[in-house]
Amino acid sequence: MEAVPLIEANNLAVRYPNGELALHDVSFGIKSPSFMAIIGPNGSGKSTLVKTFLGLIKPFRGSIKVSGYDSVKKSGKIRKIVRYVPQRDRIQLTVPMKVKDIVLMGRLLKKLPPRFASSKDIKIAKDALQQVDMEELWERPFPELSGGQRQRVLVARALAGEGSILVLDEPLAGTDVESQDLIVEALGRYRKENDVSIIMVTHDLNPIHTLVQDVLLLKNTVIGIGEPCSVMDPDLIKKVYGPSARIVEHSGHRYCMTKDSGIDSHD
Repeated sequence: MEAVPLIEANNLAVRYPNGELALHDVSFGIKSPSFMAIIGPNGSGKSTLVKTFLGLIKPFRGSIKVSGYDSVKKSGKIRKIVRYVPQRDRIQLTVPMKVKDIVLMGRLLKKLPPRFASSKDIKIAKDALQQVDMEELWERPFPELSGGQRQRVLVARALAGEGSILVLDEPLAGTDVESQDLIVEALGRYRKENDVSIIMVTHDLNPIHTLVQDVLLLKNTVIGIGEPCSVMDPDLIKKVYGPSARIVEHSGHRYCMTKDSGIDSHD
């Protein structure tokens, strides 16, 4: 029996609040399990696609399913199996929460009230922080951290949670090189050791190119889909990033050089 697809879209169209089409004629399927990257220039609908399949935005037309669950009819089921790190987290930096409070959210939010952290929850949260080299900051106020450190804590929160799918929207954006490396290593190790799928929105394939199995190239519709090296095609890339984009091959790697995103690469 064939596995249920990780994500399956059929003739999907989504509008922005102002009525403009954010996504149109989006149809694709990704097998499960996978480490999937969603790439494309700014304004191409990447985050909108994620919010739609999580049930946070309703489609204007068509449908999208996650693990067989329709994003409109079964959004509650989807949120139970997904751990989500949004691009701009809603945590208010004026709220005096500590690092431990943020990471434990990944354990507690899916529990029924009253929500108390068990010794097991605390151990899992500490282990998740250790994965991104932040365990020593357990008691540190979250607002005092640098942008890269905060992002590492939010990734740890996702690792500490439960659910077969991790969804991360630009988790490497605005982070220093050390934080990028730690996040990528943690995700690669976690994927290897656990039965999970990872879906990452990113403007740069380079840091995760050895981990990714499937790439969806978006510019308000599907421009390309497949293994990273097949999507790094000169015609596809120029269609998305413009005529100045170019592919450079060096030592068996394909590099995509664009003004929008820097360098994306894959073997």
